[in-house]
Amino acid sequence: MNEVIAKELEILWSDFSENDVEQKLESFERLKNAATKVDLPQLISALKSGKSDFWIRELLSEPISELGRSEYLPELFEALERNYDEGHDNEGFCFFLTELADSEPESCKKNLLKLIESPDFKYKKHAEWLLEFCE
Repeated sequence: MNEVIAKELEILWSDFSENDVEQKLESFERLKNAATKVDLPQLISALKSGKSDFWIRELLSEPISELGRSEYLPELFEALERNYDEGHDNEGFCFFLTELADSEPESCKKNLLKLIESPDFKYKKHAEWLLEFCE
């Protein structure tokens, strides 16, 4: 476990009375700068954590998209759907997904098509939407 990431997550998960928005954004920058591909399981665990709200899930979508690429689309789509279910627009989250598709269109398209064809995959509408950015 990356202790820097663990420490920064605690700041992100803290109450706003303990750490204000500026402090949390600075913490996120430190987390993002410390994260490597090796840390993806820790980031995914944080993304799925009940401690993470819509804002933290949206923040975490950036390093996960950049480091994990299209390999982590199922987890990203699950978090995206949670945010939609909670009534959030996901503008930043969607931006990072489209950047992912733009940066590796062939690999992303291949993974999206595999997900769409899977009978158990719950987020086909998100996959079909992202597929449009793989051109």
